[in-house]
Amino acid sequence: MTEIQAVMTRVTRTEMVGEHLVRVSVAGEELWILRWGVSGPGPRADAYFKVLIPAPGRDHVRIDTSDMSRWRQGFLSRPEDERGWIRTYTLRDARVLTGGHGDVAEAVPEMDIDVVVHEDEVHGGLGPGARWGSELVPGDTVQLMVPSASGAWWAGWDEHRARNNRVVIAADETALPAAAAIVDCVDRSISLRDDSVYETGAAQSLHVAVEVPVHGDATMPAGPAALSRGVMTDGDIRVTLESGTELTWTWLARGETAARNELLESWLSRQLEGREGTARHAASSAVDEREDDTGDFVWATADATGAGPYWFLAAESSAVKSLRRMCVAHGVQKTDISFMGYWKRGRATE
Repeated sequence: MTEIQAVMTRVTRTEMVGEHLVRVSVAGEELWILRWGVSGPGPRADAYFKVLIPAPGRDHVRIDTSDMSRWRQGFLSRPEDERGWIRTYTLRDARVLTGGHGDVAEAVPEMDIDVVVHEDEVHGGLGPGARWGSELVPGDTVQLMVPSASGAWWAGWDEHRARNNRVVIAADETALPAAAAIVDCVDRSISLRDDSVYETGAAQSLHVAVEVPVHGDATMPAGPAALSRGVMTDGDIRVTLESGTELTWTWLARGETAARNELLESWLSRQLEGREGTARHAASSAVDEREDDTGDFVWATADATGAGPYWFLAAESSAVKSLRRMCVAHGVQKTDISFMGYWKRGRATE
């Protein structure tokens, strides 16, 4: 059986949860194919899926999931104005939607997708994903490619590495939904696995910073639910999660003065204070830079057997390379770092 499935959903609602962030909620019976486990529909830490965005005036492209490599090759060989685009988004949250909501006749899963709406920094204008998210209205159909019931959730987050450990998460606005979903899952002890609960406890502490375009994007609806219970201390929001994890959440708004990733690097530098870098680590960092520049795909996860503090870096590709080099230069083992380039400046990514 194929581990990827194409499903059709329908938009149930849209909501601006930040100045540059729109939440699109979709529902449909076909979403039951996902491995919700005993806990049922809810957030899944860093879980992602693909959205098939049709070209303007075109119908959804039919997907043959029995031979995805052949389908993908055929899809990409066609002009964009015929085939449309593929974009990757994170599951922000989910729930069971009962009958009585529009044309929903029975209980079906409803999923939230948070879409960043901003102009392309290189080419100008809204990109396909931003335009798609900003133009959707209730009743529109949305086609997703998701892991089937025979496959696990797609995610870079390792809840086993986080368990009973100090966790540091650095993210930009595109990774905000993932960071918020991670916190929600730790708070509610929801697992990526089917058993839905942690075996031996959650993370000891979560230190999270999210860099966003403006202060209007640092909102309660955009962040994890636990922020509503938090206390502001020295610019950070602090709260003890239901799982016992100590959360420190920091919003970093670039505004018009800070360059992209500047505030995130400064924050990470403070998290690394007290760690002693060595010449060996500096040399290793230089090697990392050469290795990272060999391709466009920037994605690596921490060693599941490691025991050190867990570093989770998710942002624009060049940004996560820089953040990872900072960690290695300060003595962090590469095997303790998960780093994901959610997008690449000036280049379309799927």
